[in-house]
Amino acid sequence: FNLLWILSGRMRDHNKALEKSRTRSLEFEHAASVDVLTGLHNRRWLDDVLPRQVRRAEMQGEPLSVLMVDIDHFKRFNDQWGHATGDFVLFGVSQLMRERLRPTDLLARYGGEELTAVLPKTDGPGARVAAERLRCAIASTPFELQDGTLLPNVTISIGVADAAAGRSAAEMLAAADEALYRAKRNGRNR
Repeated sequence: FNLLWILSGRMRDHNKALEKSRTRSLEFEHAASVDVLTGLHNRRWLDDVLPRQVRRAEMQGEPLSVLMVDIDHFKRFNDQWGHATGDFVLFGVSQLMRERLRPTDLLARYGGEELTAVLPKTDGPGARVAAERLRCAIASTPFELQDGTLLPNVTISIGVADAAAGRSAAEMLAAADEALYRAKRNGRNR
């Protein structure tokens, strides 16, 4: 009886250790795929998820679109008010994206001040409507620092691309990026 009690105690201890290890592994996996500043997924996660989304949409015959979002004149916030203010603006824009896009849309920080939204079951015209709604929401939201300082109007430029037949994830991102730079060349906030 004593031996059984000892063995069952050891098994419980090993099970607890395994569960703790599994929990830590999940925490590390989460940390590796989430941007600390914005709370959005990171580029590594996007590079893994977007190709799967493209394949799924293609197999199911559903539309899929991507938004590439860039904060206009972002360097100005960093240069004039400091990097903490730039971080505040980046965080605020990412939160507005979370609020204004659908819960099923997938958001990621692409790099720097560029953010990406993957819009499942959304064709090009639908994505342009979502992009315009997002652009207007951000342009009309005041950004106020904790000390009461009101920042200049924050605006974004957005590039939109859809999953045209045979277009890969990389090609979608490249098309959205090109559309983004066209919006910037044409005056930003568009």
